[in-house]
Formats: sequence, C-alpha cells, structure tokens
Amino acid sequence: MKIILDKNRILQPISKIVSITEKRSLMPILSNILIDFGKEKTTVYSTDLEVSAITYIDFVTDIEKKVVVHGRKFLEILKELDNEDIEFDFEDNVMTIRQKMTEISLSLQDPEEFPETKEITGKEEFTVPGSILLEMIDKVEFAVSVDETRYILTGMYMRGHDGRVAVVGTDGFRMALYQKDIDGLASFQGMTIPKRSISEVERVIGENEDVRIVIDDKHVQFSTEKMKIISRIIEGNFPDYENVLPSGNTNIAEVDREALFKGLKKVSSIIGRSEPVKITFGNNSMTIEAESDIGRAKEVIAVKYEGEEATMNFNVKFLIDVVSHLTSDEVTIAAPKAYGAVLFKAKDMEGYKNIVMPIRI
Repeated sequence: MKIILDKNRILQPISKIVSITEKRSLMPILSNILIDFGKEKTTVYSTDLEVSAITYIDFVTDIEKKVVVHGRKFLEILKELDNEDIEFDFEDNVMTIRQKMTEISLSLQDPEEFPETKEITGKEEFTVPGSILLEMIDKVEFAVSVDETRYILTGMYMRGHDGRVAVVGTDGFRMALYQKDIDGLASFQGMTIPKRSISEVERVIGENEDVRIVIDDKHVQFSTEKMKIISRIIEGNFPDYENVLPSGNTNIAEVDREALFKGLKKVSSIIGRSEPVKITFGNNSMTIEAESDIGRAKEVIAVKYEGEEATMNFNVKFLIDVVSHLTSDEVTIAAPKAYGAVLFKAKDMEGYKNIVMPIRI
C-alpha cells in the first residue's frame, strides 16, 4: 500500500499526541502511536493507559489499514523532511518514507497489541469555551501536589453547581480555587483529573475552540473538532475545599501587586527557592525579610493595613506562585490573629482565591 501526504497535513496532528507516548515503559507498545487509515477518515491514537488522545488527519483512502509506529521517532523524521509531499509505502511490517533523495524505513508493530482507545459516552456533558478552560487550569495547576503518597491531591478537582464551575488545586500546604459562571452549565459531580492529563489538555486546546467535556464513572473526555483527550479520574474523596477557606481573618492588608512581586524576588535572591521568608505587617507597612548563611535581605513596602501587628513565615516559592497568578494591580491579604491559613485575592477577581499556610519556626 502506498499513499502520498503533504508534510504539514500529517505533522500537526502527530505532534499534538506524541507527548502522551511513554519514553520508558514496561510495555514497549506504549511508545507507539496507531494510525488508522480509513475510507471516511484517518484517525491517530496515543495512550499511556492513564491518558489517551485521539486526533484526525485530513486524508481518506480506498484501502483501510492500521499502522503502529514509534511515535517520537516518527515525529522527528517528519520534522526534518521538507515542506512538500511525502510518500509512505507499507509492506509487511515496514513503513518506508520517501521524499526526493531521502528514504527512511521504520519497523511497524502489530496493531492487535495496541491498547484499545475509544471515546467515552457519559451521563454528564457540558461545553466550555477554550479560553475559559485554559484560564481555569492556569489559575490552579501550580498548586496541585506532586507527592504520590497523597494521591488524591495529585490532580485538579473540578465541579459544577448552579451554573458555576469550580476548579481546585492543593498540596495540603496551599490551595488555589477558581470559580467561573458559565451560561447554561448544568450541575455535575466533582471529579479529580490527574495533573498530567490537565497538562495535555492545556497543551493542545486552543483559546478559540469550544471544548465538550463528557464524564462517566471513571473517565473524563475533553473534545474539540479535531482532538480528544481522554483521562481516567483519580478515585477517592477530594478535601472539602469550601470549609478550608478562612472567613474570620481580621488582619487585612492591601498591597500593590508589582511591588510585592518584586520585593519577594529581591529578598529570595539570597535563599533557596523553597526556603522561608518572614513577613511582618504593621503601621501601614509590609516588611519582607530573609536570612541565609551568605547574608540577609529586607524589603519594606507601603500598604494599607487594618489589624494588629503580625509576623508570619512562608515558603517563598508559594508566595511568588500566588502573586504571579493574581493579575490585578492590587492584592488583598487577609491573615488571622493566631496561626492559621492566610487568604490572598485580587479585588477584581472575586472568583479566584488562594490560601497559604504559614510555616511554624
């Protein structure tokens, strides 16, 4: 079987799904992609058993054929070829790629060994604009845990209720919550989506695309016109994020976001990226201090402050993460009188809240 395809017609779909393939796996077949040439459409599949992708190549053929080829090597070859037609020749278990004076042969695997990858149909479905979905992921993904011992926290929690969708990321020491009203959104039960799956969705979804989300008991599917990402859902009960939000914090500071960000960056220059900084509020000022075996640093920022004089220590990376995701000119910081969670929010982003636990020293 021989086919001729323009390079750019096949390169873009392949490049979107190859990252899902396993680099090192006990199942070598997972390093491959499956290309299903058909009479109505050509479909490409990729999976690592946790997350799968389905995309389409704008090509049809009278002869149906399934091909399983090493995904990353195939993509590398396509990238190096000229932006012209490529001839693909399939014979026995070999695919030969030809263009001008170039000829490259790749071994093919048995399509029967490739794990079944199919679309899901669920009892809950809704549509979200791509720009909103990408914004939701960006606002909470940084707070998702990487600690496998608390597995339920290694994903982004997502829930719909009364026309509002909420997404949450937490590692037990900090939490990011983003809520957004979406017209026509029906309520759906909460689910925890693995961070890797969320990263794949973020990578392949376009801002101008509508994303159809389908949920069943164990999987969630994100679909656009040309792409589908299917992920398993992490089993278990996600923490009750609403009860974690502090409501009685009476020490309130309003600070210029840019000044706070620059102050944290300056002071953190003498310490490690996850070491503590000391924050002191009082007399309409905010003092940021850090100390290490190479020296000391201090930055004083003018703020509007109501409350008692208060001193707290924080992981500096957590603070920088929060401030860099708050996009308004001014940040409100609400701290309790005693030890407890500190709330960070932007005045013009009511649906976005971050909490960070101080460090006991």
